[in-house]
Amino acid sequence: MSEAPVVTLGSDCTIRTVRSLHDTLTAALAGAGRLTLDCAAVERADVTFVQIVLAADTTARRRASGIALVNVPPAVESAFQRAAIALPSAPLL
Repeated sequence: MSEAPVVTLGSDCTIRTVRSLHDTLTAALAGAGRLTLDCAAVERADVTFVQIVLAADTTARRRASGIALVNVPPAVESAFQRAAIALPSAPLL
């Protein structure tokens, strides 16, 4: 497997952009041993974002890897809180 790619997320990580985000994560996971999501630019996130991150992490775990969230802004923290899912203090693994 190749080195862990970094996916830099855009400002809008909501249901409006879920198809594009899904396609991006699917492509990034295709050959990755581990995937890092740079959340620094995220200004809007919703429960759809949480679901897609968790689904991608499940896929990565099946390959004995995982997803890491870095540069987590308040919008991402809030989305995880609204979904009643604890935002991991360490990378998802």
